[in-house]
Amino acid sequence: MTEFADGDVNEEFAQLAASLRQLADQGEGTVLGLGPPGRAGIRRVSRATAEAFEGRLAQAYRERSTLLVRYAARKVNDHARAEDVVQRVFEKILRRHRVDRPEVRNLEAYLLTAVCNEINRELRSVISDRQTLTLEPTEPEAERPSQRVDVSAEVTDALALRAALAELPPREREAVVLRTQWQLSVAEAAEIMGLSSGAVKRYTADGLRRLRERLSDPDHRDDLIRRVATK
Repeated sequence: MTEFADGDVNEEFAQLAASLRQLADQGEGTVLGLGPPGRAGIRRVSRATAEAFEGRLAQAYRERSTLLVRYAARKVNDHARAEDVVQRVFEKILRRHRVDRPEVRNLEAYLLTAVCNEINRELRSVISDRQTLTLEPTEPEAERPSQRVDVSAEVTDALALRAALAELPPREREAVVLRTQWQLSVAEAAEIMGLSSGAVKRYTADGLRRLRERLSDPDHRDDLIRRVATK
């Protein structure tokens, strides 16, 4: 996983890319590769058999775990802890799949983004625990001044961003998510998407431009938030 040195994510979209990365860091990144939701009352069945999925999951662990451990270790600064996190994440995905198998259309994209998302959720807990242990003594609760932080604007921005991202054409959404949220290189994203590097760059730039246009239009942005709120 890399910083954006390939030229398709430049300063023109820096703020938008940072917002997308923040969602991922919070464990709320987009998981790719699944069939469309909304089949109420129908148990979703994977196109692959359970055995095939487990085999691919084991293969992904062998091939990707080193990369994912490095990704986790950069955040938690503890290689052994990072290895534990990645191991738990693969086990969690395996257990979940045995209970309720989703329709997986791109297994490579699904595994990578699901694992990264779970890693960030696990790491938030790990980092929070570490910060709690290292905090200096603070004022007694009664003497501490009351400070209420208004996070409504931040929550609203995140809702609008997720809704706008979900509206993108599939290829643009895949490219934006892989390149910005999960910070894959162009070559890595191209491998997962089965496209050329040039196509990945084009889809990424087009997707970011479309996101920016939709979020900068107050009427469209308000409509996105209303639709999310009424779901």
